[in-house]
Amino acid sequence: MLYKREITDLEIIQFIILYTLNNTDKDPEYSDLVTLVMDNCNISFPDFQIALVNLEETGHVNGRMEGEYIRRYSITEKGANAIKYFRTSVPVYIREPIDESIKQLYIEERRKNAVQSGILPVRKNEYGFECILRDDDKTEMMRLYLYVGSRDEAEKLSKYYKAHPDKIYGEVLNAFKDADKEDDEE
Repeated sequence: MLYKREITDLEIIQFIILYTLNNTDKDPEYSDLVTLVMDNCNISFPDFQIALVNLEETGHVNGRMEGEYIRRYSITEKGANAIKYFRTSVPVYIREPIDESIKQLYIEERRKNAVQSGILPVRKNEYGFECILRDDDKTEMMRLYLYVGSRDEAEKLSKYYKAHPDKIYGEVLNAFKDADKEDDEE
């Protein structure tokens, strides 16, 4: 929801831009950055542009061309350090809608990367596999490592996990369903 009162303080606008860049999944294109900030804050476009240019000139933000028409922005180490200390300068009623907009902007990519698995060597000719499951907020819901022996077995299990992550997650939860009962018995 858009904060109704117009924000004219250039310092606060700069903190909002830094906060947004610090929390994006990847370096946003200029149009995405404008959308993330302007759709969630009542800021005039000239004030937004002045704040962005100031951040570039002071070395808090890096703007770079990608191809002929796409400009991407990233937060620099200096900018990340600044927003770490001034994060609370961006009110929660602005941070929350920006965070939700970021989540929605990258939702498909987050879902595509939510299920991961890989084969890990243990010793010569011995392998294990690791599987990871994340939700839409990138919260790691499960990380499981299993020693399986052969590389073929590790590849087979990794492939199966990628095809059935919900089933595996459900079975792992089911394996612990009696944990409360055992606590009561002790």
